Amino acid sequence: NLLVDVPEAIGAIFLDDEGETVDFVTRHGEPFDLKVEGAYQGIFTRLLGSAADATDIGHLELFIVEGAELATLTHILPHGYYVVLVARRPVARARAQHHLRQTAKMLAREIE
Repeated sequence: NLLVDVPEAIGAIFLDDEGETVDFVTRHGEPFDLKVEGAYQGIFTRLLGSAADATDIGHLELFIVEGAELATLTHILPHGYYVVLVARRPVARARAQHHLRQTAKMLAREIE
């Protein structure tokens, strides 16, 4: 439902703790770029998670990376899994975060 609920969304990808794709949905037929983006977000997840653990900000839950044309919203899930929403800019971040959070809750129930 992320692509319906977030019109700016290009795709969403669900990945394991090694950056491997579990599942994805995209508006484009070829998922290669989405899978590459998901793997990069896994690197960011590990680096930011280490920084969060070393400080007083607490456990990393969600982070956003914005470029000139695209934004990625990454939500951390249990057991090292994570889900990434890739959207064209500008994107209504509050709406995108809300719908990504709802998707993350559903996925977290499935992997627990």
